[in-house]
Amino acid sequence: MDEVRSEFPIVKAMTYFDIAYGNPLPNCARKNMTHFLSILQKKGCSIARANAYEKLDEARNKFANLINAKPSEIALVKNTSEGLNIAANGIKYEPGDNVVLNELEHLNNMFCWIRLRKKGVEIRIVPQKNGIVELNDISSNVDERTKALSIASTTNLGFRFDLQKLGKICKKVSAYLVVDAIQSLGLEPLDVKKLGVDMLSSSAHKGLLGPHGIGFFYCNEDILDDIEPMSVARISYENIEDPKNANLKHSAEKFEGGNYNYAGIYGVAAGLNLLAKMDIEEVKRHSFELSEKFREGLMSMGANVTNSLNKEERSHIVTFNLPGKPIEEVKKLLEKNRIRISTHYGIVRASFAHYNTISEVENSLEIIKNIIS
Repeated sequence: MDEVRSEFPIVKAMTYFDIAYGNPLPNCARKNMTHFLSILQKKGCSIARANAYEKLDEARNKFANLINAKPSEIALVKNTSEGLNIAANGIKYEPGDNVVLNELEHLNNMFCWIRLRKKGVEIRIVPQKNGIVELNDISSNVDERTKALSIASTTNLGFRFDLQKLGKICKKVSAYLVVDAIQSLGLEPLDVKKLGVDMLSSSAHKGLLGPHGIGFFYCNEDILDDIEPMSVARISYENIEDPKNANLKHSAEKFEGGNYNYAGIYGVAAGLNLLAKMDIEEVKRHSFELSEKFREGLMSMGANVTNSLNKEERSHIVTFNLPGKPIEEVKKLLEKNRIRISTHYGIVRASFAHYNTISEVENSLEIIKNIIS
């Protein structure tokens, strides 16, 4: 991972355990984005856009390869939420249909579905129990009237769902499996065909090592014609020479709404190229190993670690509290020691990535030990 680590100048200034909030932009992405802006400034919009379309194809192809999809199944979107909204609003419903969610979902994967109540769609939200959602509880809420199960591959607090089992549950009743994959893509393998994922959305600014404002939406080619776009533009259609008889494309491009975030495309193309040089299985092994070492160290000193007791349900994210220490105080003390973590969900969250090291984990545990004492 040393070659990857050298792409992130931030590691010389601090220990960055916050990939779950967002990546520190790698050198290659910044260089690519600066190159686009230089072309735009020196050669004008038409030349810059023409060059950007090559990068767009590159990014689309790289992302498709990452999740074992076809490029024609991939749309460029601005973020995870846009893709989830495409899924929620593109499905055809009848009154009495239902959608299954759960209490661990990010609000952006709830609000876009909850709105469907206005269409007579029942929204079933499976409760969590101590930060865990049982597979049986999800299964018992899926029935013949279920149109979609929308779920995160890994939640913001680090709980990993078994997508393969969920895919089989959905397949039995012909429900769509819709996945928010932002917390896992780039940090562990995800094969949409093997797992039975019908639609998937992810921003680029976490494990994909790109910037904000750009992301990807996957729609299985078998259901492309069944999912209506939320909005359309010229790029959504083929045969545009005859607008009266133009047809929506039979590809995920029909979900794209006109001009793109070209600088963002340059950035994420670089991030995906960097990922392509890595073995994602090795990335998973590395980041999960760091999280387990950190978790075990915290537990040995009496910290309250809130992740699942089932190892298969744990990820690169560790959530915890320190006895007698308010979370903002913990964050402040760690920042003083140049350790970046999050406290966004009423708990301390550390998350590990390609560029982190065992020595960073060991040093951080020593500092936390001093904080407790």
